[in-house]
Amino acid sequence: MEGNDAPTVLLVDDCPANRRLFERLLVKDGLVTVHAVNGQEAVELATQHLPHVIIMDIMMPVMDGLEATRRLRADPRTARIPIIIVSAKTDQEDLTAGLAAGADEYLFKPIHAREFRLRVRSMVRLREAQLDLERANASLSQQTCILARLNEFSESALVADSIESNCRHIVETASQLLDSRRVSLLIPDESGEHLRFGYAVGIPPDIWRNQSVPVDSPIAGRVFQTRQEIVVGRQEAPQIARSPYESCYFASLPLICEPLSAGSGVIGVLNITEKAGGQEYTAEEINILRQFARTAALALNSTLTRQKLDVTRDSIILSLARLSEYRHRETGKHLERVRDLSLLLARHLADDPRISGTIDEQFIDDLGRAAPLHDIGKVAIPDGILLKPGKLTAEELEIIKRHTTIGSQTLRSVMSGGHEVSFLQTAMDVAHYHHERYDGKGYPEGLAGEQIPLSARIVAVADSYDAIRMKREYKAAQGHEYAKKEIAAASGTQFDPRVVQAFLALEQQFQETYDRHTEEEAEAEELQASTC
Repeated sequence: MEGNDAPTVLLVDDCPANRRLFERLLVKDGLVTVHAVNGQEAVELATQHLPHVIIMDIMMPVMDGLEATRRLRADPRTARIPIIIVSAKTDQEDLTAGLAAGADEYLFKPIHAREFRLRVRSMVRLREAQLDLERANASLSQQTCILARLNEFSESALVADSIESNCRHIVETASQLLDSRRVSLLIPDESGEHLRFGYAVGIPPDIWRNQSVPVDSPIAGRVFQTRQEIVVGRQEAPQIARSPYESCYFASLPLICEPLSAGSGVIGVLNITEKAGGQEYTAEEINILRQFARTAALALNSTLTRQKLDVTRDSIILSLARLSEYRHRETGKHLERVRDLSLLLARHLADDPRISGTIDEQFIDDLGRAAPLHDIGKVAIPDGILLKPGKLTAEELEIIKRHTTIGSQTLRSVMSGGHEVSFLQTAMDVAHYHHERYDGKGYPEGLAGEQIPLSARIVAVADSYDAIRMKREYKAAQGHEYAKKEIAAASGTQFDPRVVQAFLALEQQFQETYDRHTEEEAEAEELQASTC
C-alpha cells in the first residue's frame, strides 16, 4: 500500500495456486501482497490500496484482465501503477492486446522465478521513483502556493490603512496557509492589561469584537508574556488548564498559539485551530507558521508605528489650531465640536448622489484633520478686534476677514516646505473658503455654488451651528432649536442646500454631539477645580 514501509503488490488471478506461488517469490524480496480473484475485485482493491505493482492474469471470471487493465488506466488514481500481465497465451496478438490495454510488461506462463522477481523489483523501483516525483511536485506546488499567499499578504500589508485591516489580512492568510477554519489575532489594548481581538474567522463578529483576555490568562496570555509558542495536540489536551475564554474559543484540537514578536516585545498572538479534516499540525506547517509570524509581526508593527505617528500628528495639528482659540475663554472644545460635526455631515453626504465631489474614506480622513484648522488665521488678528464685545467697524470687519487668507497662506507655506500631504490641501481650502456663501456674497473670493470646495461648504454649516450655540464676548449662547432655524433659513443663500438637508437629517446627532462635548468640558473643569 502506498505509504507503507514495504511496497505492496496486488496479485490478480482466479487460480489460488498461482497466487500462492507469486506470493512466495515476492515475500523473499520483502514485498507485501494483496490478492484478487477477478478483474472487478482487482479494480476495487487497487483503488483502495494503491499498490506499487499489479500482477494481472487475463483469463478470469466476472471481468477479464484486459478490461480490468483498461479501467485501471482510465482512473487517475491508478493510471500510473505499473501492471505486469502474466498469461498462458503466447500469441503475438495476445501480447499486443495486453500492451494496448495499458500493461507495462507481459510475461508468459510458466514463469521463470528469477526473471519474474527481477521484473517485479524493476516495476517497484519505477513506481517508487514516480511516487517520489509526485511527492516532490506536490511539495513544490505547495511551496509555490505558500509563496503566492505570502506575496499577496505582503502586498496587502503595504496598503493596509488601519490596524483592523492589517489584522484581517494576517488572520485570513494564516487560515489559508494552515487550512484552518478558526483563527484569531489578539493584540494588547491601551491599558496593556488585556488582549483584545484584532480580527477573527470562525468566531461570530458580535462575540469576538466584545471579548478580551487578561494578559495572565492561560494559553494566549502565557504566549504573550513568555514569547514562546504553544502547540497542543489531542493527546495533550488534559494537560492544558483552560479558562472560560480558551474553553469557548479553542473548542477543538489541535491548536497552535503563536507569538508575533517585534523588537523587545510581543505585539500580538495568533490562535489557530479547527484544522480541516481534524488532522494534527505537522512540523512543516508549524515551521511555515513561524516564518509567516515573523513577516506578520513586521507588518503589524509597521501599522502600529504609523498609527502612533498619526496620533502624534493629530495632536500637533489640534494644538496648532488651538493657537487661534486660546484667547477666547468661552470657546472651550469648539475645534473638537466642529471636527466631529463636519464628519457627521461628510459621512451622511457620502451616500448622496447629488453631491458632485467624491466623499471617500480619504476625504473623510483629511476633513477630520483639516476642520480644526479652519480659523488658524485668527492667530494674526489683534486682541482689540478679535475680543471686542461690541459691534465691529467696517475697517475692523475687513481686518477680521483677513484670517481666511492668512490661514490658507500659513498652510501653503507648510506645503511649500516639503510636507505635501493631502489633508493640508483640504485644510487650505477649509481655511480660505469657509466664509464663502452659496449665493456668492461671501469672502474672500466671492465664489458661489459648487465653485466653493465641498470641504469648505461642509465646515461652514458645522462651524455656524457651533458658533450660534456657544457664548462669545459679543453674544449669548443659543439653544439647538434656534440654531436649527437659523441654518434652515440660510439654505440656498449662505449654505449649500444639500448640506443643510444633511444637517436637518442629523439634527439629533448634532445636538447630542454638542452636548456631549460640553458635558465633558464641564466635568474636566470641575475636576481641575477640585484638585487645585
